[in-house]
Amino acid sequence: MNKRINDLLPSIAALPHSEKFLLVRFVLEQIEKEEGLASGEISRSSEGFDPRRFFGAAREPRLDIDEYLAGLREGWN
Repeated sequence: MNKRINDLLPSIAALPHSEKFLLVRFVLEQIEKEEGLASGEISRSSEGFDPRRFFGAAREPRLDIDEYLAGLREGWN
């Protein structure tokens, strides 16, 4: 790794998480400016995070289990 970066790492490691996030945000904004990107051109999702879509699960596994158990219960009557 670059010597300048190695010199900075101990200082960065000592920062609280909130300040690390601010640092990352600052660095990304600097890259946007240097690359001539419009603010927000780097992908930012405006919609909420949906873990089912993210992980590709069309259905919740619990629904599959509930349907299976319901089918078993039908035979009990």
